[in-house]
Amino acid sequence: MDITCGTLSSLVDKFRDLVIDLTWEQLRYLFQYHKNIEELNKRLEELTLERSSKQQQIDNARKNLEQIEEKVQHWLRKVDEILTQTQMFHEEESQAKTECSVTSCPNLWLRYKLSKRAEAMAQQVVEIYGKRNFDRVSHPVPPPSMPELLNRESNEGIGSRTQIVNQIMELLHNPSVNIVGLCGLGGVGKTTIAKEVAETAKNQNMFKKVIMATVSNELDVKKIQGQIAEKLGFQLNEKFEVRAYRLCERLKQEENMLLILDDLWKELDFGEVGIPFVNVGSSSKKNECCKILLTSRNKSLLSNGMKCQEIIEVDVLSEDEALELFKRISELPIDSSTPDNLICTAYQIVRKCHGLTLAIATAAKALRGTNLDEWQDFCKRLNHPLRRNITGIKEVDAILKSSYDCLSSEKKRIFLLSAMLSHDPSIDDLLMYSMGLDILESIENIEDAHIGVSAAVSKLKSLNLFLDSFSSHYFTIHDVFRDFAISIATNELNAFIVRHGSLKEWPEKNKLEDYKGICLQKSDISGLPEELHGPRLEFFLLDSTKCDLAIPRMFFKSSKELKVLAFTNMHISSLPSLMFLQKLKTLRLHSCLLEDIIEVGSLKKLEVLSLAYSEIQQLPIELAELTSLQMLNLAHCSKLKVIPPKLLSSFKKLGVLLMANSFHQWKVEGSTEANENASLDELKGLPISLEMVDGQL
Repeated sequence: MDITCGTLSSLVDKFRDLVIDLTWEQLRYLFQYHKNIEELNKRLEELTLERSSKQQQIDNARKNLEQIEEKVQHWLRKVDEILTQTQMFHEEESQAKTECSVTSCPNLWLRYKLSKRAEAMAQQVVEIYGKRNFDRVSHPVPPPSMPELLNRESNEGIGSRTQIVNQIMELLHNPSVNIVGLCGLGGVGKTTIAKEVAETAKNQNMFKKVIMATVSNELDVKKIQGQIAEKLGFQLNEKFEVRAYRLCERLKQEENMLLILDDLWKELDFGEVGIPFVNVGSSSKKNECCKILLTSRNKSLLSNGMKCQEIIEVDVLSEDEALELFKRISELPIDSSTPDNLICTAYQIVRKCHGLTLAIATAAKALRGTNLDEWQDFCKRLNHPLRRNITGIKEVDAILKSSYDCLSSEKKRIFLLSAMLSHDPSIDDLLMYSMGLDILESIENIEDAHIGVSAAVSKLKSLNLFLDSFSSHYFTIHDVFRDFAISIATNELNAFIVRHGSLKEWPEKNKLEDYKGICLQKSDISGLPEELHGPRLEFFLLDSTKCDLAIPRMFFKSSKELKVLAFTNMHISSLPSLMFLQKLKTLRLHSCLLEDIIEVGSLKKLEVLSLAYSEIQQLPIELAELTSLQMLNLAHCSKLKVIPPKLLSSFKKLGVLLMANSFHQWKVEGSTEANENASLDELKGLPISLEMVDGQL
């Protein structure tokens, strides 16, 4: 009986404590009703702002055709769920307030429930907000194995070309053959054949991955690596030897791949690029994962330098094949209704092309949709030889000149300017230079300029003067066209041009004073003169192969007409003579070591400033004086840590800001952290287009 009473007493005590605890818990929710509601609203505001920021990043990533990370999408779904719940909660709370105002007496039970729910939901919001940090919001989607658009006009139905494609496919099927060469004259159609091989291999599911990269006479290993990495959907931001190692490790993951390297001019070291290919004849099985097709004009290079096991030569087209190709591209019907003199003119033009597919396609595209008078005029002009023989066939040179003459003044300048740049010029670079040199007509802002440049590139592609490149951001110029363009750019642009050559000494002062442009591409120049005597210079482009090349203090003192200045791979400690360049509109400092760029702030008319891939740690506040700036490119400035507050908001005309793989230490608006950096809110109100990569501006 005593045990029973003791047990009963213990139960009573526990029940009493439970009632007291429950009562206190209920009272606590009542007392803290307003506090819990305010806390929930505060946390919701933080989460809503964060969601808005993430959504902006996602929208920009989708514009760049990137794939959104699944964990980010999952987080967004969780955010949307809690936001929906809280919206319903606020509707109930609003109803509760209405009831209280009507009865003048608060509903304690309803307040208790709302306060309890508010506390629980605030905790949920805090948990979701805490999971907001992601390594990246999106990732690039690997492009199709062959993103280049195959020009089906070129070789369709051409028997000799079909036979060559079949020969190559047969060799690639052979397990003992790992490296095949394709050689022939410039403009004979090697690249088109290589593209057809790639498409055929892809359609037959012969390889799991087919990648094509252009080598060119530049032999820029970094660019070759970038092309391959891009088509693998692989980020390759490192420098020097690390790039080759990482690319090699990534390529080893491909079990069965065809790699096409187009347009070799000199021996290429696979190991330097990062291609996991061992010596021919080795017993190692490493090379089974990768078969290689090389194209070159040089048969000896393919056989002796690159050790191709099989080499196929591409000859010019027969007269019948050439005529068939010309008719198809020019859309010329050969039937009883076609005037005899038009057919006769077509035959004459085709004979002048000497079987080179490039010349045939160029002439045919130039004449497509034109009348008989224009055909006869084109044919007549082919008989006027150029002062300089470019391709080795004067008639072919005349075809190139005739196609060029058909261009408008604006497109001629864009064509010549592009030819002075790299093998695969970027549309962004062309945009920068075109704006600086006022090439585009009736342009009010950078958006109009971008549209104009893109339209010009598309038009030049349609005329066969430009070709598709490894990415939509770039385009290619055939070597034959580039040589032709450079041969006339010296006179038409009044420019001094040296590409891939050694500049032993500067031109004489009297000649230098006449030039309007200087272009030194991939130059191993050892030093610059103390002063550049170029009173008529409008552009100066220097791509140095020596990163220790320095700029003298008064270098630009006598070059006050400069509108475009571009340095690549330079060590720039300071730029004191920039103060003389008050007409400068475009300044491009790429892959440079930049220590002090305060002087840039003195360029009042500057519209484009590009520091991409450069080593710079902070932007000087003096740049706020650049009130005409429309484009700022800070992409891949991985060491950039400081952007002063209010600097970006001072660029009232800024239309394009590129910051991929660059600065990310943005100050959070309203934050009390000691972060002396710009905030994203500074960009509000600017006419700006943002490019975002991996979730970061």
